[in-house]
Amino acid sequence: MDFDLAGATHEGTVRDHNEDAFGIDETVPVAVLADGMGGLAHGEVASNAVVRHTLAGVKNGQSADQAIRSAHREIIDAAAGSAQRMGSTAVVVCPSAKGLRVFWVGDSRAYLLRKGQLSLLTRDHSLVQGLIDAGAITEAEAEQHPNRNVVTRAVGIDDNGGLDIDHIDVATQSGDRILVCSDGLHGYLPHDRITSILGEHKSNQAAAEALIAATLQETEAGDNVSVICLTVP
Repeated sequence: MDFDLAGATHEGTVRDHNEDAFGIDETVPVAVLADGMGGLAHGEVASNAVVRHTLAGVKNGQSADQAIRSAHREIIDAAAGSAQRMGSTAVVVCPSAKGLRVFWVGDSRAYLLRKGQLSLLTRDHSLVQGLIDAGAITEAEAEQHPNRNVVTRAVGIDDNGGLDIDHIDVATQSGDRILVCSDGLHGYLPHDRITSILGEHKSNQAAAEALIAATLQETEAGDNVSVICLTVP
């Protein structure tokens, strides 16, 4: 089955370097997006390791879970020679028996657009999501929380307890679109605006570029922003 995939990334208007990374391979197909953390080159090392290992691993017959764990080990080894910890979020989309399977770690997200309705597939591994789940704050309060960018799970952060990778199977329908993005998009551009832009652009490349352009033009774009769009044939 041929999936149409496209992506784009930008450093934003505040940061002078991009710690996000993404990769797509239409022959598998597989899409992966990673948002690195650790500052300067460290975040870039982590996010690029996630993309490289995932694309190569899945193409060579590994499960996405195994490929993400390979990146996890490489990042931990790289950080061992550095005074600074490094890590990355990860979202991977690949085929499954039901249609598509989405794997994720951290607060980068995957959404499903079906018949004009945009729904969130993933659940953030973040401090504010934990507070929401505990009933301590509302979702509206989470949007303004000073620690809203703190993730509680990341590839390459060794907590001596192993890496927990969540996944969800999506029973897809013809015409479904999957949006994968870093928090530089969903943390700045409102849900209804994202939905509107996806509806305006049938081309996935045009949609990805338009989402980033809107983030840059309509918000402070205070973070790197990355987007992958995928259409089910």
